[in-house]
Amino acid sequence: MADARITMLKSVPLFAECDDKQLAFIATQVDEVDFVAGRDLCREGTAGGEFFVILAGTAEVRRQGRHLRELGAGDFFGEIALLDGGPRTATVTALTPMKCLVLSRGEFHNVIRQNALIAVSVLQTLGERLRTLLAGQAT
Repeated sequence: MADARITMLKSVPLFAECDDKQLAFIATQVDEVDFVAGRDLCREGTAGGEFFVILAGTAEVRRQGRHLRELGAGDFFGEIALLDGGPRTATVTALTPMKCLVLSRGEFHNVIRQNALIAVSVLQTLGERLRTLLAGQAT
């Protein structure tokens, strides 16, 4: 039976082009973490260095105090901070108890050094998400 982490990672666009061997390596780099309802997983404007994949539960995304959307199982966030360690662009708060895969910046660097295909896939997805973010600001 395939590792549940590998199955979940395969569904994340950042890693969708990775083969099972690459996903197995990525799975060794993530931690499975439980969060209580009400906990901020990241706060807008603060430095960030973790990437989250939601396994179970629901979270709210807010920017400048405004509700943007809700996230659930299979959704991910925090990928921009992986690259530059810069400030978070939004606050994400657990609305229910949550279980997430968490990848720190150091482990992420291990992952992209492992294989150029992983790095290219990550950069393509980040480019798409940044383009979407910038298009939203133009309206």
